[in-house]
Amino acid sequence: MSHPKILFLSVCLIGFHAAYAESVTNQNNNPIREQTLPEVIVRGKSNTALPFKRGHKASDVVVNGAAFKTRSATLGNALAEELGIHSNPFGGGASAPIIRGQEGARIKILQNGSDVVDMSAMSPDHAVAADTLLAQQVEVVRGTPTLLYSTASPAGVVNVVDKRIPTQMPKNKIEGEWAARLDSASKEKAINLGLTLGLGNHVAVRAEGLVRQSDNYRVPEVKLGETLKYLPDTHNKSRVGTLGISWVGDKGHLGVSYSRRRDHYGIPGHNHQLDNGSFHVFNTAKDLWQPERKYLYAYPHLMTDMDISNDFHDAHTGTAHAQNGKHSHDNPYGHQHDHSSQGPVIDMISKRYDVRGEWRQPFKGVDKLKMSLAWADYYHDEKDDGKAHFDHNTPQSRIEHIKWERERNKGRPNSFFGNKGFNSRLEVHHQPFKGLNGLLGVQYQTQKSYATRPAPNPNDCEVVRNENGNIEYTDDKKQKPRQRCNSFGEKEVSQRRPLVHNTNKQFGVFALEQFKWRNWTFEGAARWEKQSIPIQYDMAALESYTPPKAPDTAIPDLSTYRQKALSYSGTVLWDFHPDYRLSFTASHNERLPTPVELYYHGKHLATNSFEYGNRDLRKESSNNYELGLRYAGERWDAKISAYQNRFKNYIHNETIYREGNLYMRRYLQSQARFHGLEGELGFQINPNHKITVFGDVVRGKLFRLPDIYGPPITEEYECVDEWGDEDICTRMLGYEMVKRPDRNAARVPPARLGFRLNNQWNENWSSNLSYTHVFKQKRTSDSFYVKKKSEDDPTNVSGNSLDIIPIQEDATKGYHLLNAGVSYHKHAGKLDYTLTLQANNLLNQKIYSHTSYLPYVPQMGRNVQIGVNVNF
Repeated sequence: MSHPKILFLSVCLIGFHAAYAESVTNQNNNPIREQTLPEVIVRGKSNTALPFKRGHKASDVVVNGAAFKTRSATLGNALAEELGIHSNPFGGGASAPIIRGQEGARIKILQNGSDVVDMSAMSPDHAVAADTLLAQQVEVVRGTPTLLYSTASPAGVVNVVDKRIPTQMPKNKIEGEWAARLDSASKEKAINLGLTLGLGNHVAVRAEGLVRQSDNYRVPEVKLGETLKYLPDTHNKSRVGTLGISWVGDKGHLGVSYSRRRDHYGIPGHNHQLDNGSFHVFNTAKDLWQPERKYLYAYPHLMTDMDISNDFHDAHTGTAHAQNGKHSHDNPYGHQHDHSSQGPVIDMISKRYDVRGEWRQPFKGVDKLKMSLAWADYYHDEKDDGKAHFDHNTPQSRIEHIKWERERNKGRPNSFFGNKGFNSRLEVHHQPFKGLNGLLGVQYQTQKSYATRPAPNPNDCEVVRNENGNIEYTDDKKQKPRQRCNSFGEKEVSQRRPLVHNTNKQFGVFALEQFKWRNWTFEGAARWEKQSIPIQYDMAALESYTPPKAPDTAIPDLSTYRQKALSYSGTVLWDFHPDYRLSFTASHNERLPTPVELYYHGKHLATNSFEYGNRDLRKESSNNYELGLRYAGERWDAKISAYQNRFKNYIHNETIYREGNLYMRRYLQSQARFHGLEGELGFQINPNHKITVFGDVVRGKLFRLPDIYGPPITEEYECVDEWGDEDICTRMLGYEMVKRPDRNAARVPPARLGFRLNNQWNENWSSNLSYTHVFKQKRTSDSFYVKKKSEDDPTNVSGNSLDIIPIQEDATKGYHLLNAGVSYHKHAGKLDYTLTLQANNLLNQKIYSHTSYLPYVPQMGRNVQIGVNVNF
């Protein structure tokens, strides 16, 4: 990236920036009026997630790929400018979109209409394995068409469309694009190149490459013992390469591609007090009312509600973490943070093969057949940084051992994550018949995922030498040299498989129909899906803990999780005036739990927590409604959408305990309700200048949460023992129960309101200015946990009284976001190029994201970005 040509371009770019504030731009970088959107986005793009030209609602979003050249390279941050979409940011290497307050498994992310196989839905620090910098366009589809891809995404489906498999022959035998950019806040250097070559009349070859590297990004300030102007561990390095070949004919195409991606990025905000810790969340011992359950040591995901301990308040970390202060601007992480060297990092590699084809009008009655196959192999590990944590109470001898041990482990992976997936789809589109247009399809996919942590190596020891280099001995005769051994890894067997190896198998059938009558358009869709998640158990490991015929021993339930889901949706579009479109969508969606929600058990380093799945989760269902209005006149345009989602058995990651700044979370179910409003109003001041006002707001509530189990309620009674003598026995009458109150949902995005000004000064020059006020979020999700009072507590009258300890979600302050830029666009022969200058967060505001699991980690400060985009 230090090539002289890059430096020359950097100098030339001063004073230039692109006006990409509109959701869709044409090839001349001018805003496209919304009523022309359907024809623009569908033409020549067979892998779009938008099946019909006449089915677009006010809430559908299509962003041209050129717009992403000046946005973040991570998907969530890149889409966060759009209505109803926020980001769950995690440093410089990862971010995922949050749409209308929903995230994770409820937001299906596609690549060219096929599932992205990664582990981004599992954790916010896991990167989405799709590249916006290589995208031709990104679509956010809501409502009825989402059932083509998922039963569970009423908030929206995100489809990243690229050119890896050509669908048409290039003009003049070659076409392509090249882009490069630099920024000031993270010293990002990014360059990408795409080429499509025509070989003969029917064969097209596509090659793409991306290189991106950035340092720790700059912030207004962060106090980590000293005041820093950068955020440690937000560096990133990405490498992407893709090669595709396609046969293109008059009636369709058939192609194949291979893509390989590598990422190396930091994990900000890591709490080293978690390194050697574990929460004991379950009981295995036999008692008066439950048999022994030692099989949980081998497979802790088999834990049920009744296995949860009533005394899980001790985190065995060997540190004084419980005395840490709360998160604040003066102490953002709540603990002493060592930033003297690089922190833990993620090394990720993803390999993907795609086969995709389309056959138009193959035989009578069929308009086209579409087929896609995808194989993906995703892997990442999280490498230890070798840093040590100890406090003033740690003995000096122990400090020396910890330092030796941590340095020895520097660069070693402390966790491994993998996901191998296969996805296949077949769509049959029938020919239009008397205003009826539609398709029928089937989909089958498997994903084999796991997460593991290493066990200590008993042979990883060395002889201790004194400062003179002489061997130290444990006895006077010098026969036993003193040794120190490395305890790196998980001592607890139950902590070594956070996600048990599993295979998630899904089969789905879907249909979508559209009927046009006069100025009315009706859409209906349904999707049926079945899921099974078989697990291959090590029976020898189970029997080592629980002999098959041992008395008073529980038998684990090893049955395969199986479930079915049915979702259906309908949309009515009414073009009651040439400039107006009114839409209404109603849907019933059912979502099946993911393996992470069912089975995860163990540490989660990125969120400073211990997380536990719930194998008893039932399928989630929701009834969803959206009303939208779109207007496109000569001078004015507007779009507004109101929605409500009412959930039954809503699956969420509940904080069930907090000790210091370490958390215990478990997947629970309750009822939930989300509702919101989003819209924008634009005025064309004159043919070259336009101003737009926009805003969105969402609210989320949880109610009818399950009660918290306290300790058992027992009583003593007179009984007769096995020898016939009188005795005093104990029997259980039930459990003390504490009702969870209704509360706000966690990490709900704050409201936003702003405006943007777009100017086209002449044929070449354009500019934009945007301002957004993000309001403070004080509607926090405050929960609590209970513990039994000690017997000497004066308030303990009955002996079974409980303390209720609150757990408070951090509120976040509002901020003002001001962005501006200019661009210069020019045709030069067969070249079409744009020089850009973009300035973001001009006010250098301290930005804290309420949607993040780390809301105390500041986001990027003032950033100036220069870039060049060339098409030929």
